[in-house]
Amino acid sequence: MHEEVTITTHRGIRLSGTLTEGESDAAVIFSHGFLDERSSRGRFTDLMTAYADAGYATLAFDYSGCGRSDDEVVLVSREIEDFNSVSAFLSDAGYPRQAVHGHSLGSLIALRANSPWVRTMILTGALTGPLDYPWGEIFSAAQMDELGRTGRMRVPDDGPTPREATVIAADTLASFSTITQSQLLAPIRCPVLLIHGGQLIEGEEHQLLTHSRVGLPLLPQGSRLEVLRGADHALLDYIEAVARHGLDWLAEHLPVEAEGPRTRLRADGRAAVDA
Repeated sequence: MHEEVTITTHRGIRLSGTLTEGESDAAVIFSHGFLDERSSRGRFTDLMTAYADAGYATLAFDYSGCGRSDDEVVLVSREIEDFNSVSAFLSDAGYPRQAVHGHSLGSLIALRANSPWVRTMILTGALTGPLDYPWGEIFSAAQMDELGRTGRMRVPDDGPTPREATVIAADTLASFSTITQSQLLAPIRCPVLLIHGGQLIEGEEHQLLTHSRVGLPLLPQGSRLEVLRGADHALLDYIEAVARHGLDWLAEHLPVEAEGPRTRLRADGRAAVDA
């Protein structure tokens, strides 16, 4: 059963999320990408169903300034704090054994957050090394002028929520190109599954896949790279394959079977134990 939840960060920002309870103390957090929201264009909606059917609790949420969460300028540093707030919330709710499924920029956030409760990661279209996007071709001249004059840019939001625009900063865009791969990956303590599209063309996913191939040896033993032939960065037509790889990975690294009774928070804030 889905439950709408609100998670408050240390900054006082309220994050909006959707929680599905699981059969044990194992949960999967979903970390969406740039200029997106919790459904991730339907990717996470389908993956949440697949993981929940396998017995996992799932929590998808909107980062601050995105979707139905509170307004705020989108910055990677703030999204890292958002992620850690969500991870702590899940632990308090009785799910201390966690995995994260992150896509694109959401993978970078999960890696940089490196939550102590996360025991494994599944990262699609992962951002593990520096990428120079042609922002002047992606955004209009008027938007780039606004960014140059004010340090901020309003990007119209045509997603499924009432949000009209997302506000980003120059630092938001710089976060893509200022990644030092060794500093990002060396601190990771848990095994990571990297899933990339293998479309044989020059472009975003080709560069991301190259970075992941180079960075794989920096990740903990047992980490793995899977390439889906013909898939592009979005992977929208390959979600069933992503789910199969993800479920096999979770069964190995985060089995549903609880290590003990699951302690959860009751509505009155007291702890309750599920036998």
